[in-house]
Amino acid sequence: MDSKTKILEYLSEEEYVSGQLLAEKCGISRSAVHKAVEGLRKSGYIILAVNNRGYCLKEFPDNLDEKEISSILKDSGYSDSSVYCYSELDSTISESKRMISKLSFFRDERDNLTEEGKKLHASLVVCGKQTAGRGRMGRSFESPENSGVYTALIYAPKNGIKNPALMTAGAAVAVARTVKELYGVECKIKWVNDVFFEGKKISGILTEGIANFETGTVTAAIVGIGINVRNQKFSPEIAKIAGCIEDIMKEKNIPVPKVSRNQIAAFITKHLIKIYGEIFENEYSGQMPFMEEYKERNILIGKTVKVNPAAGLNGECYMAKVIDITDNAELVVQTDDQKILKLSSGEVSLKSENFCQ
Repeated sequence: MDSKTKILEYLSEEEYVSGQLLAEKCGISRSAVHKAVEGLRKSGYIILAVNNRGYCLKEFPDNLDEKEISSILKDSGYSDSSVYCYSELDSTISESKRMISKLSFFRDERDNLTEEGKKLHASLVVCGKQTAGRGRMGRSFESPENSGVYTALIYAPKNGIKNPALMTAGAAVAVARTVKELYGVECKIKWVNDVFFEGKKISGILTEGIANFETGTVTAAIVGIGINVRNQKFSPEIAKIAGCIEDIMKEKNIPVPKVSRNQIAAFITKHLIKIYGEIFENEYSGQMPFMEEYKERNILIGKTVKVNPAAGLNGECYMAKVIDITDNAELVVQTDDQKILKLSSGEVSLKSENFCQ
């Protein structure tokens, strides 16, 4: 039995165990005890160190498990979704792309999903750590182990995807619904892809498409979602903007229910699939019921924002007031000279720290 296993055994038996006693029981030095405890912490164990009392084991790792996620999805009526679970990836979106690229054909000559393609449709890729997580505009997304849930859903509807912005907006609503269902608290959304709780960004969303260059259509979307759950040490710059949902709840003295990362991954996925079903059932009528919830949660309506040069107007930034969001997830703004413009997600860049309050 190695030192880490012995230390876990002793910590499980007593509320507090001194470092000296652990060293004696394990036959190792105090510095070796400290090193072993740090190793356990990196593996997801929450171990406190209290002066004059010793070490205390507070929580065991909350490991992701594809069988558990699949079981929750099945109980929710979504048994057709395949789950691919990893402890670490460069990014869930990159892995999803690799999975698609390995197929002989994703769609046939009539643009219908092949049998291989059908198996990947509505599949979930999930991991506990990303080494190259990324957000919009090439930004990085901090994704350390044992603190967040990082997922990507491969979605390939029958007629392809005509409005990727709706996929992103739907994902934001799915995250907000999951947080409400599991934690009992409400989140806000910053158009188009950030989810906020108590003034801090707790989730980011990135949607990428798989294009068919012969038909000029987007045949599938890969919707990546990262959600900060607990115990994450952000870099100083990111800490101004981001937070973890459970840490924020504790700071605000809001009771934190016992929620596993498997539950979070499964609940986000079930809400995503339900919303995406609504999108493609109603694509010809244009009625998107979830967009009302998206608008109600949005924190930009009524605010004045800076729009970047990609949105036109002689290639210069300009100020505009947000007056609405369309059912196609376009941001409707009014400029200083009273022009009304509709902006797509690729046309603006809005800094999250400007909208925390």
